[in-house]
Amino acid sequence: MKLVRILNIIFVEEKVPQEKDSFKLHFFATKMAATLTFLLISSLLQGALCGTFNVSMPQNINVLRGSCVTIPCSFDVDSRFEKYLDDTCKAYWNDSPSFTSENAKLKPTKEITGDLTKKDCTTTFNNASLLQRSKYYFRLECDNALKYSFKQAGVDISLIDDPPSLTLTPSTLEVKEGTSVSLTCSAPAPCWSHPPALTWSPNLGQSQETLQENQDKTKVKTSVMSFTASHLHHGNKISCTAVYQKQDGSPDVTAETSLTPDISYSPKNITVSVSPSGPVPENSNVSLTCSSNANPAVRNYTWYRADGDQETFIGTGTSLNIQVSRDTQSFFCNAENEIGVGRSSSIQIDVQYSPKNITVSVSPSGPVPENSNVSLTCSSNANPAVRNYTWYRADGDHESLIGTGTSLNIKVSRDRRTFFCNAENEIGVGRSSSIQIDVQYSPKNITVSVSPSGPVPENSNVSLTCSSNANPAVRNYTWYRADGDQETLIGTGTSLNIQVLRNRWTFFCKAENEIGVGRSSSIQIDVQYSPKNITVSVSPSGPVPENSNVSLTCSSNANPAVRNYTWYRADGDQETLIGTGTSLNTVASKFIRVFFFFFFARLKTRLDLHVLI
Repeated sequence: MKLVRILNIIFVEEKVPQEKDSFKLHFFATKMAATLTFLLISSLLQGALCGTFNVSMPQNINVLRGSCVTIPCSFDVDSRFEKYLDDTCKAYWNDSPSFTSENAKLKPTKEITGDLTKKDCTTTFNNASLLQRSKYYFRLECDNALKYSFKQAGVDISLIDDPPSLTLTPSTLEVKEGTSVSLTCSAPAPCWSHPPALTWSPNLGQSQETLQENQDKTKVKTSVMSFTASHLHHGNKISCTAVYQKQDGSPDVTAETSLTPDISYSPKNITVSVSPSGPVPENSNVSLTCSSNANPAVRNYTWYRADGDQETFIGTGTSLNIQVSRDTQSFFCNAENEIGVGRSSSIQIDVQYSPKNITVSVSPSGPVPENSNVSLTCSSNANPAVRNYTWYRADGDHESLIGTGTSLNIKVSRDRRTFFCNAENEIGVGRSSSIQIDVQYSPKNITVSVSPSGPVPENSNVSLTCSSNANPAVRNYTWYRADGDQETLIGTGTSLNIQVLRNRWTFFCKAENEIGVGRSSSIQIDVQYSPKNITVSVSPSGPVPENSNVSLTCSSNANPAVRNYTWYRADGDQETLIGTGTSLNTVASKFIRVFFFFFFARLKTRLDLHVLI
């Protein structure tokens, strides 16, 4: 037991030299040089096999001036000294490898030191201003036999004024739109208790932060932002910023790293522009230009005209020149690159023209009764819109202004006048076609015509024709002969053929349609015939005294009227002209009486124009 204790003392003092106990080593070495040398060598070999003192820490740490710093540290001791690791152990740091607790420059408390009983010598200094730019070593002292300065390794402390550089992974971003992307921002965390705060700009998605450990036990703060690549991200800088707090009260400092993403995407924001812009006159030339955002650039533009659901290819290229008309349909363009194809919205060119396709509509539509009210409405196609409608009534070549406005209310009659409207805008004036309203009425202006016209000989054939104005047309004509108050139906149809006599009958016709019945005026046919019913009257009548004056009067029926009367005296077969005219004055004698008797007798048997006396 005494030999083991001596060996232990010798071993510890060799590994952990202490000034106050150095004389003991010298005493034992000189008194027992020969014997103990062998035992010492054996003991050292045995101790090496059981474990050695060792320390692990980073080779260097960059410390932001005024901030805290954590030195990750772990150590190992000879296995025979592990029993001395207890709560009395303390950690000390110094900028030279040989030092004790008394002359150590940094004497941390337990609150800022790892668990030494677990060989964790990690130490945090809350104010790096206590540190100098130097290499620092660790020493372990326990309130027992374990006291050791680890000279094998130290950490180089570098004080910096600017925050450490950040790392962005990946450092470049070239992906297609729609790709899931994760960007990792890493910032050194020299002080574990106050790691830097990381922020993304812009914040494109969810981010997750962790404090990760490097191989040398230092730590970095990482933030992973995940998002889906969009064309909106292309060319827009994405940056990560780290904010480091200082514990000495000085302002916080920031570090930033960034990248500019290269997002490949099919054409977006495809638009069509028109030159000249705004309204253009009908039949003018315009230029259409297709624009878009795309990466890579558009390699092909194609143009289409849309007619309802029908789309017709009309050209290629960035620009297209066309002549516009009022029937110009809508246009759109397609833009294509290696990624895909995009389509613009349809555009309609504002083509201005004077009123076209001007029409008049009637309400109620179709036939309307005479004297009813109807509404006329004028419609047209025009750009800009019609600002003035005017109404006209056409009477042959004469046109009369009768009103203004889109609609016109009128009372219709059977007079078949026509109506039309004019439509006017800033470009010009257009005129509608004339319209006639279908006004229905019973037969009017009913007349009878005779063929042949004028006088006709007795017993000749004539044709009577009935005419009228009616809407709808006459469906039935009927003919009548009027004998005083007696009206006799004699036939139907538009025309009637009859044989005329000298009887002065009158004729008329009736015309009938769905609306009602109308009657013509009566007509008498001019039937011509030779004198009929010729008679001689004596005045005074009856017996007269001899040698008295008497007046003879000749009467007859004739058409045309008698133009000449002649008087004769008959003596047997001898007839003597004795006068002319309607009347004849003579002196009555006994011879004349016989004459008169004879004369009257002959009148009873003769019916010609010659009166035989």
